[in-house]
Amino acid sequence: MRRNPERLAWTVLLISLFVCIALAVAIPLAVRSFINDTVETASITLETQVGVALVDQPGLNATTGVTDEPKDLPEGSIIHNEQNTQALLTIRASRGGAVLLTAHIYGSAELKILQVQSPRYSQSVQPRHVSLAINRGQVRVDVAGNLDRALETHIELLQLSASSVPSATADLEAGSYSFDVSNTEMQLKVQAGTATVRAQGAVLVLNSSQRTQVLPGKPPEGLLPPETNLIVNGDFSSTQPLSSTWDMTGTVDLSHPNGPLGTVTVVSDLNGNAALFQRTGTYQAQTDLTQIIQDGTVKGFRSLKLRFTVQIDYQDVALCGAQGSECPMMVQLDYQDIDGNNHSYFQGFYADPDPGGGNPTYCILCGTRTEHIHIPQGVPWPFETGNLMTSLSLAQITRITFYASGHSYRSSISNIELLAEK
Repeated sequence: MRRNPERLAWTVLLISLFVCIALAVAIPLAVRSFINDTVETASITLETQVGVALVDQPGLNATTGVTDEPKDLPEGSIIHNEQNTQALLTIRASRGGAVLLTAHIYGSAELKILQVQSPRYSQSVQPRHVSLAINRGQVRVDVAGNLDRALETHIELLQLSASSVPSATADLEAGSYSFDVSNTEMQLKVQAGTATVRAQGAVLVLNSSQRTQVLPGKPPEGLLPPETNLIVNGDFSSTQPLSSTWDMTGTVDLSHPNGPLGTVTVVSDLNGNAALFQRTGTYQAQTDLTQIIQDGTVKGFRSLKLRFTVQIDYQDVALCGAQGSECPMMVQLDYQDIDGNNHSYFQGFYADPDPGGGNPTYCILCGTRTEHIHIPQGVPWPFETGNLMTSLSLAQITRITFYASGHSYRSSISNIELLAEK
């Protein structure tokens, strides 16, 4: 056979050219794809404010307990709260980075961390992903806004079907959301933001101050009537003077009657209005802000929840004092039971713990034992009770009082809601 060196040379040259072009295109695309699609698990931290949170981690056979010290968790972890436990799950873009999402997990709740991923490289255009599953109980989810990249937040509700297939899902935009999941129903309320709920092929979009419920095997029931807020001027609106809806009083140590009283003033910031409690002194004093509940009959209601935001900037008494009664912020809810007897529900908050461990973690003088909640100093802290209709024998709410106690303190309260549902 006659050989043609010229044809062979051109063939080799063309093949080399095509390979060179392919590599010139493929290598940058591969590098771009690697940079764009490579992800890493974001920072996941769990800490408790009250009680002990139990955690099952993948790869570990034993359940571990989480108390005051924050604990880093991997994806796949399951958090079980006992009845009197309150825990905070914080998800950050990286350790020490921006907060993406917080989940306040209340008593008897169970939550699983399905996926928490963030692009590894800043050049990536992919969003961050957070996916959680709520199996039961009450969870408040706050999704951050104004981030450096998009955040996709997906919530699965599993307990309704008692299987691994969710009965309902919710995709959340930046905002604040409350979930309440049981064997008989799931309820979702949007405090702020937008949630897209899917169940049984139906889609329902909820905006701020809207809520819905999903029953087993059913689509979302549409927009439910709003809950009744028994608190008047709980947002401390500038259109209503504080004195027209709230009563401010104060007391000082009887052995030092000339000590200064504390003050309550309405202040404003980017988050709205708040009632600021302030006092500087040497001896004990207490500053009260009280509202009489005009129509507080709740007998026969299915749900009653107390919700507000508390912030503690300064306190000079460790924890809540020697008797557990000098918290920089405490709420007292006075009520009558179904037999007409008077009772009070208390919940205290503090920012500075007691290093010596001598001060009690609850109010000894209050007559009930409710553990005080340790919150970060200088940070607005959302608080929400469980369903008080199931934990207290309620018939009538008579009044609510927020008070700061100690020598010197600076704390505030805002966004107060006492939500009743028939």
